[in-house]
Amino acid sequence: MTIQSQTKTNRDLRLAARQGLLPARGSGWLAGFGNMLAKELGEWFRTRRWLWQILIWLIIIDGLVAFFLFFVPRVQPAAAQAAGALPPEVMGFVMFFSTAVMGGSIGIIILAQDEIIQEKQSGTAAWILSKPAARLAFILAKLLSNIAAALVFIVALPGLFFLGEFYLAAHRVAPLAPFLGGLGVVLLALVFYLSLVILLGVLFESRGPVLAIALGIIFGGRIIANHVPQIAYVLPVSMDGGALAVAQGMPLPAMLVSQLISTAVLSIVFVLAALWRFQHTEL
Repeated sequence: MTIQSQTKTNRDLRLAARQGLLPARGSGWLAGFGNMLAKELGEWFRTRRWLWQILIWLIIIDGLVAFFLFFVPRVQPAAAQAAGALPPEVMGFVMFFSTAVMGGSIGIIILAQDEIIQEKQSGTAAWILSKPAARLAFILAKLLSNIAAALVFIVALPGLFFLGEFYLAAHRVAPLAPFLGGLGVVLLALVFYLSLVILLGVLFESRGPVLAIALGIIFGGRIIANHVPQIAYVLPVSMDGGALAVAQGMPLPAMLVSQLISTAVLSIVFVLAALWRFQHTEL
């Protein structure tokens, strides 16, 4: 090995260390997947980022639920009764799932907007893929690490905390199996927007189009659904209602059943399209 090649190797190793990556051998369409997934998960769970995410989502989701369940009835009891006098268990479920789906969808878009674009702009993606690492593994590592983070920070921990709030408000334990089903619907909505953002990050070179399209589907879809209700058969414009119905053990109307199936299918299509496009993209 010449002095120049040894210097270049050392420089590559130092850059790998800063990125949290270790040298990996192998070939195939999943080459380097374990290494990249460990690096992506480390950015979520091995830094203080996990602490901030827990605090943020507990405040956003469970804090809002607590406000309407405990604070409003004490400060303005007449206003709380005039609002419809919903039982605590119903009010809690409505607030939790509407906030988790809407707030969580917006949050996952903001959190994931840079996952691909920043790597392309900084040159990190080109550097990683110049090593024995597959492009498909690169996308899948990004996708799975963010799904794991959404599951822990936006779905599981706020859901667990909500069970305590529900017990304090209703003085009974919430039915666990239906509630877990409702959390599954929330996660499906988050996976839809996450896979969409990953695809948009592959297609575009800046954050503007990614945010505009993803947020446009959230807000524009709800507006259009008021005038064209049939759109709810395809786009996840009322996933909060679906999650609430599942959590309460209610039968799902045909529209929500179609929406759940379509959301799952579109998520898979987005992932496959991102994998195919990234495989044919020059970095």
